[in-house]
Formats: sequence, C-alpha cells, structure tokens
Amino acid sequence: MPSAKKEKEVAALTELVRGATGYYFLDFTGVAANDFNMARRQLRTAGASIRVVKNRLAFRALVESGIGEEVAEYLKGPTSVVVVREDAIVPARVLKEIARKLTALKVKGAYVEETFFDADRFDFLASLPTKDDLRGQLVGVLSAPIWELANSLEGLLNEFAYVLDQLGERRSEAQTES
Repeated sequence: MPSAKKEKEVAALTELVRGATGYYFLDFTGVAANDFNMARRQLRTAGASIRVVKNRLAFRALVESGIGEEVAEYLKGPTSVVVVREDAIVPARVLKEIARKLTALKVKGAYVEETFFDADRFDFLASLPTKDDLRGQLVGVLSAPIWELANSLEGLLNEFAYVLDQLGERRSEAQTES
C-alpha cells in the first residue's frame, strides 16, 4: 500500500510533467552540487526545469501523464528529469553543452514529440532546428515564388511604361512635324 506521502509526491510529479513538450533523463552521478545548480539555472533560462526523482514514483507519474511504459528503460540508477514546457530543442542544445563541460553528467535518453530518443540519438535531437527556425525557413520557401512573381510583374510594368513613353514621344514628334 503506497503511503500518503508517496501518493502526494506522485500527484505533484504528475502535475509537473502533464502538458510538457519533452522530457530528458539524466544520470548525475559524480556531478558536484554547484555544477548541478549551474545546470539547473542554464536549463531554466532555456525554458526547462530539472528535478531529481525517485525512479518508481517518476515512472508512475510519467505513465499517468500519458507516456508509455518504455520510459522505465531510462529510470534506472540515479535519475533527474528535465521537464520542458516550450520548444524542446533549445534545452537539448543546452544539455549537450552542459554534458560537454561536465563529463560526469550523462544523458540517458529523451522523450520529445511522442518519440523516445536513446542516448545515441540525443546528439541528433540536439542538432535539429528549433520550431522558430523551421517556421522562418517555411516562410522563406513559401514567400520566394511570390517575390519572383512580384519582380516579374514589376519588370513587365516597367517595359509597358517604357513602350507607352516611346509611343508618346513618337506622337509628339509626329505632331510637331505636321
């Protein structure tokens, strides 16, 4: 029978993870407290929060929030969970940089956009463009044909104006001769 304290903790974790856009699972064994706090601050500025969790309670909270039971693979040993509320790629880039500096910090895996990413695929995830970058690229791709059409029409209008100008000059020359 789960204790009331654990039930309360699972409820709090479930509330924390519900509605998140992504989760990163970290092994923080050997990371100094100051370094962990530095990582926490950097992740907070990237739109994410980090929390050290008990694996069993985190498993229950994550499954209750809609993640499949495959998450159990990432909840072994000392685990901290990074919960992302905004664009999940920005914290991935921050985590990659933090893990490069703090060699003791290991990314176990991630769950982003209803897809699990193991530690090997994490680098790929961190290299993806952000949603804002993709939107900008899409706008550029969609607006290019419109700009080409506008430039073509402008060229045609300029040619038409030139022809009309030449016709006007010829008429004025013809009238002055007669």
